[in-house]
Amino acid sequence: MLNLRYRITVGVVKKIQSGESEICLWKITESDDSIDIQVDEVDSQKPHRTIQYKAGRAALHALNIPVSDMEKDEFGKPHLPKSKKQISLSHCKKYAAAISSNSRVGIDVEEITPRVEKIAKRFVHPTEEAFLPIENRLEALYLLWSAKEALYKLYGKKAVDFRDHMIAKPFELKRNGFFYMEFLKHKPMLYLIQYEIFDNHSLVWVEE
Repeated sequence: MLNLRYRITVGVVKKIQSGESEICLWKITESDDSIDIQVDEVDSQKPHRTIQYKAGRAALHALNIPVSDMEKDEFGKPHLPKSKKQISLSHCKKYAAAISSNSRVGIDVEEITPRVEKIAKRFVHPTEEAFLPIENRLEALYLLWSAKEALYKLYGKKAVDFRDHMIAKPFELKRNGFFYMEFLKHKPMLYLIQYEIFDNHSLVWVEE
């Protein structure tokens, strides 16, 4: 239920137009009651997770998408059965992000912390390890992780190996830009990955 538009737009940090896609980045500063959106994913043990779920819906609403129409398919991918629009959502502790498009899309927002090193071997292919910079390594690792999360969301199904089914082409790390990533689950396909690094976070999106 959405009652007061101001209460669900105050968190918008920016909107990005990218090809056919529109993106909304939302800063999570609200309490649970300040976003008047009902969600199914309520975690009574971790109430901050419920706030993050709501913030993702609020970001989607800011893109003029009817969040009350959103459903999840058998793989847990959000979709709009009453619309041709394609959507994707993401959230972390401080930010949420949403993307909508006429094509399949995926988005991911992550806080950049050293913990990514603990799982790097699970998702970094040897050819990617070879071009990762020594300086700003954490940022580069998070771009890879976020890109693979976003591409996984675009694909929308299970059984994807983040290390061997998605492999990035070499790229130069910047504050914002793009690089290419191969998806090798079935026949090889090349995707354009776009990104921004801000406030010690990575925002990455991909559109078909």
